[in-house]
Amino acid sequence: MEVKVQSDDLEYVVSTVRSYINSYETDVNPLYIRFYFFESDNPLLDENFDEIRKILVPSGYIPAVIKGPENYIEVTRRPKENYRSIYVNIIMLVLTLLSTVYVGSIYAASFVRPGPYYEFYKLLYGFVFFSLPLMFILGIHETAHYLVARRYRVNASLPFFIPFPYIIGTFGAFVSLRDPIPDRKAMTEIGAAGPIAGFLASIPLMFLAQYFEKVIKPVNNVIPFQLNYPLIYKLFGIFEPVKVPVFPMVFAVWVGIFATAMNLIPAGQLDGGHIVRGLLGSRAYILNYIFLGFLFYLAIVYNYLGWLFLALFVIFLGLVHPPALNDYARIKMRDVFIGIFCLLMFIITFTPLPIKP
Repeated sequence: MEVKVQSDDLEYVVSTVRSYINSYETDVNPLYIRFYFFESDNPLLDENFDEIRKILVPSGYIPAVIKGPENYIEVTRRPKENYRSIYVNIIMLVLTLLSTVYVGSIYAASFVRPGPYYEFYKLLYGFVFFSLPLMFILGIHETAHYLVARRYRVNASLPFFIPFPYIIGTFGAFVSLRDPIPDRKAMTEIGAAGPIAGFLASIPLMFLAQYFEKVIKPVNNVIPFQLNYPLIYKLFGIFEPVKVPVFPMVFAVWVGIFATAMNLIPAGQLDGGHIVRGLLGSRAYILNYIFLGFLFYLAIVYNYLGWLFLALFVIFLGLVHPPALNDYARIKMRDVFIGIFCLLMFIITFTPLPIKP
C-alpha cells in the first residue's frame, strides 16, 4: 500500500534535500516528491545523498536516486511497520539451543559409555561438542551482519535462530534489515560480513574438533552417514576418517562451513546474492538465474534434495535482488577484493554432495 507523502512535514523534506542537492525542478505528488538534478551540478552526489538518507529514513521517509533520461531523487513516505519483540529472539534462541543439544546428544551416543549417567553425559556432550560450536559459528555470522549494518546506519534486528530438532538441529539464523540498504558498497559489505566472520570462526574450531576427536574415542561403530569434506580441510592438512562415527564437534564445524558455502551462492536474497548485486549492480540477475539452474542441476545429478529445497527457498524469497537506495554509487577497490575473497571462500568450502548415506 502506497502512503501519501503530503503532510505537515513537506517543507521539512524539501528543505532537507535542497540543503544537499542542487536541483532545477521539484515535482510534488500525493505519493512522492521528486527533485530533478544535473550530475554536473552535484559532484558530491553520493556523499550528499547519504547524508539525506541518514536524516530522512529515521524520520519516516525513503529517498532513492533514479537515473535515466532525467535524473532525480524521489522521496516517498515509509509505511509504518510493527516489529517483533526481543522476547521472540530470546525464545527462538532458547529453542534452538535445546534443539541442537538434543540432536548433538544423538551423535554423542557413539562416544559415551553406558552407565548410570549415560543420558546426562549424552546431553552434556551434545551441548559442549555440538550445540556450542555450531551456535558460536552461526552467532558470529549473524552478529557480523548486524554490526556492519549498524556501521552504515541501517537498522537491523538481533539474530533470529531457527530450531529444527533433526539432522543438524537448526535451520540456521538470520538478521532482519529494517531499513533499506543505502548503496552498493553497503550492500556488498553487509552481505559479505557474515560469511567472512563465520568462516574465520570455523578455522580454529576445525583444529580443536580434530584434537577432541583424537582424545575421545568412539565406543561403537554405528555410522549413520558419511560426510564429504570440502577443499579447505585438505588445504589445512586435515584428513578426517570416514569409516568411524563422526565426532559431534567435527560435524558441528562441518555444518558451519557448509552453511558458509550455501550462503555464498550468488542467488536471490542469500548473502552471495547481496554481494554480487552490490558488485555488479542490475547485471547481477544473470548470475542469479545461472546459479539457480546450477542448484537444480546438482539436485538432479547428485540426487540430493537439499539443493532442490535451497533452490525453492531462493525462489520463495525472491530471485531478483532489489536495488539499493543509491544504486548508481561507485564501489571501491576494497569491495572488489572482498568479492574475490568471498569467491575463494566459496570454492574451498563448497561440496556438491555434502552427505553420503
